[in-house]
Amino acid sequence: MAVGIVMPKAGNSVEECILSKWHIKPGDKISSGDIIADIETDKSAIEVEATVDGTVLALFWNEGDLVPVLVNICAVGEPGEDCSALHPAGGGSAPAAAPAPAVAETTAPASQAAAGAATPQPVVAGATAPLSPRARKFVAEHPFVLPATLQGSGAQGRIMEKDVTEAYQTGTRLSPAAAAMQAAGIAAPAQGSGVGGMVLSRDMGQTGSSAASAAAPAPAAAAPVAASDSTDVISEQPLSNIRKIIARRLQESLSGMAQYTLNAEADVSGLLALRARIKAAGETLGLANINIGDMVMYAVIKALLKHPEMNGEFTDNVVRLHSAINLGFACDTPRGLMVPVLHQAQALSMGQMCSKVKAMAKQANDGKLNPDLLTGATFTVSNLGAFGITTFTPVLSAPQLAMLGVGKTLLRPVRDKNGEISYRDFMQFSLTMNHQIIDGAPGARFLQTLKEIIENFELVCIAG
Repeated sequence: MAVGIVMPKAGNSVEECILSKWHIKPGDKISSGDIIADIETDKSAIEVEATVDGTVLALFWNEGDLVPVLVNICAVGEPGEDCSALHPAGGGSAPAAAPAPAVAETTAPASQAAAGAATPQPVVAGATAPLSPRARKFVAEHPFVLPATLQGSGAQGRIMEKDVTEAYQTGTRLSPAAAAMQAAGIAAPAQGSGVGGMVLSRDMGQTGSSAASAAAPAPAAAAPVAASDSTDVISEQPLSNIRKIIARRLQESLSGMAQYTLNAEADVSGLLALRARIKAAGETLGLANINIGDMVMYAVIKALLKHPEMNGEFTDNVVRLHSAINLGFACDTPRGLMVPVLHQAQALSMGQMCSKVKAMAKQANDGKLNPDLLTGATFTVSNLGAFGITTFTPVLSAPQLAMLGVGKTLLRPVRDKNGEISYRDFMQFSLTMNHQIIDGAPGARFLQTLKEIIENFELVCIAG
């Protein structure tokens, strides 16, 4: 029997992935564990392995397509088998799917069934006919928007399994995250902004077709346009899917929060001297690879312990403060901005933190970091000092409350109490906050604490 291989769920928060490259074609024989495709999220690149042995019957998506998770991307079976029933709505060039509840139920991955089992039966507005047990089971295992106008084919209009199966084949699907939100009582729109109209988490709570229209694709990019001056040729490059996701999230952050930034500086002359001593000691202290950026991140963790009001999120008019410090740190990678998250950072020693940061940064740069390590940040640090930037305005990553920008070190003259002038090294800091939650004074106090910790770093290390 032909079976489907699904787009894996690359992390708890991932709803769709880009199918960047196929390693197989129809007619190829594959074995379980073979690499069949490369996929990408906005945060990492992942190889997809075959889950069954057999012959590739069809590829349902094209390279470059944005594919919802847990839907079939290809079909595998015996040569000549009919696989049209496995074709997902909105897929590539394969024939349209036909109703096939038995196949759909047997090929659905265990993770999808588990996610669906937690989804209660949707309430059908205006419908009075009950669902049969098999129909109820199908609805629970296949999250989708059940039409309010669905007519049952059973006695007294009872809704049967074949009725919901047919509705599923033509209806609007819900991503796993959207299905969980529906289970919590949040209404799903008739159509979403995902591939094939799939309802994503960002669409939940909207009505009508607003979700789909908000994400309508932009017109195709025009060919290079030559200006009247033949020496000036203007080329137009459409955004990559990954860049589109990053752009959308940053725009949503700026439009959805009242962001403001405070700037301050700290004397890091002692910190630089300590770093020089650590480097001279080599591996004796086990800290040879630590740099100034690592030391600043360690100081941020200590400051957040003293100011827990900065370590949290704001969603649905509720502020959620965390006891665990999940520290995100911005990384410049070949694929764009990525923010690995150091979970439970408050429990790490400086050496442990440094080792984890180095390992995660390398994995992010290689595109191999587990997507779950790119979510859940409660505070973020972005360091642009190495690029010569003095101060800048960080853009908050919603729903976080605050983010710290770290600039370069500047040499400044300082007059002591005797009137004598000496030169000291000062590091620049830019703290962006959500003014809906955090006023200027709490932000200023946080920067004062951070300054004190950095300027007395050795004492902080001794105290633990």
